[in-house]
Amino acid sequence: MRRTVAWLNLAWHFALHVTTRLPLRPLLRRREAARFLDAVIPEGYVPLDADERAAFPAFMDCIGCGLCTLVCPVLCESPRGAWDEAWSFVVGASRSIDRARLLDPPPCARCGECEAVCPMGVPIARLVALAERLGDGVDRTSPR
Repeated sequence: MRRTVAWLNLAWHFALHVTTRLPLRPLLRRREAARFLDAVIPEGYVPLDADERAAFPAFMDCIGCGLCTLVCPVLCESPRGAWDEAWSFVVGASRSIDRARLLDPPPCARCGECEAVCPMGVPIARLVALAERLGDGVDRTSPR
């Protein structure tokens, strides 16, 4: 009996959704997007714009070899050795985009040395710029 009631409840809510919410979706798109952003932005999640979404797969190509940290003039002058940061320079940033406010973006002079030696062609300067933007919580994609 309980299973039948559960199925009927599910069927009722599905029918309600299909008959009322789906037809109104095009009219409520901006309101729904604003409601979504109001829920996720306070949590520290900032949406990616179209160019950032297109570049995101390239960010994930990092294999963690550490070559970028060995040629980086900023990290080479750091009191910590370049190998101390090898795992976190690119891999940490690319894997932590969803928690960018908690991420300390790697220092970057945007000289291009790291990208020149990267065997996977990761656009490191773009990744650092994205991590900095997301870490600041700047929202360029808000539909409001």
